[in-house]
Amino acid sequence: MDRLKKVKYLAGVDNMKSEQLILHKCRNCNRTDKRAYNPLEDEQCAHCNAPMDALEIRYKCVNCGHLTWSEAGSTGKSCHKCGYRIFVKPRKDGMAKVLKAE
Repeated sequence: MDRLKKVKYLAGVDNMKSEQLILHKCRNCNRTDKRAYNPLEDEQCAHCNAPMDALEIRYKCVNCGHLTWSEAGSTGKSCHKCGYRIFVKPRKDGMAKVLKAE
């Protein structure tokens, strides 16, 4: 694969990750809605304009770097690519919080 094709491919993969639909729940009226992942803006409820919380969290495998989404509060997860069981939450500034899956 030449360099230009590889760059276009990687840009497409990043776009697919950013367009991931995740479940959000309203803090006020408890309505749920699937919305696109947007780390820069807080989601607002279409019904009551209250802030919404994401019910799915993005994790990164420490071993292979695969990004995955899982429900908040779930335990015992393993990577679908390599089977490793320790995940980190990707941070904006490059820092990482290490979580052990038990």
